[in-house]
Amino acid sequence: QRWFQDLGNSDPNLQVDYQSVGSGAGVERFSQELVDFGASDVAMKDEEIDKVGRGVILLPMTAGSIVLAYNLPNASNLKLSREVYVDILLGNIKKWNDPKIEAINSGLTLPDTTITVVYRSDGSGTTGVFTKHLSAISPEWKKKVGEGKTVQWPVGVGGAKNDGVTAQITQTEGAIG
Repeated sequence: QRWFQDLGNSDPNLQVDYQSVGSGAGVERFSQELVDFGASDVAMKDEEIDKVGRGVILLPMTAGSIVLAYNLPNASNLKLSREVYVDILLGNIKKWNDPKIEAINSGLTLPDTTITVVYRSDGSGTTGVFTKHLSAISPEWKKKVGEGKTVQWPVGVGGAKNDGVTAQITQTEGAIG
């Protein structure tokens, strides 16, 4: 945002209005030539590129991070193994005091609280990257859910954009997403 403002200040003829709408909506707007550029954690597919008459230049992103946020009071040092967070996201682990979670969190008293999975309800490059990771580490995830900017999540509630996911987690004790 600061870069766009500085650019506009350096040349009043250049104005940039960047709107965070999610990768699905962003690709659609770019394809319809409603916007001039966009950013996504996932590159456009060949069939998406073919729909853009003016052409597409892809600039690869070399690094980014995705984290699972959670709302569990008194559990600031919570640890989750790959196996455990996949089982949570699949709905196989339903409570925070599940023995699999307790086994890797010695010294932490976990509550008998239901886990609420929160995911992006809109098309999201973040979802695409994260579900690709989940498919790579879990044959069960790959078979049942797969990967993509939008997937059918086995459990949980959706939030629109990152702000919606953050709000849902903040408002829901026991949430993770």
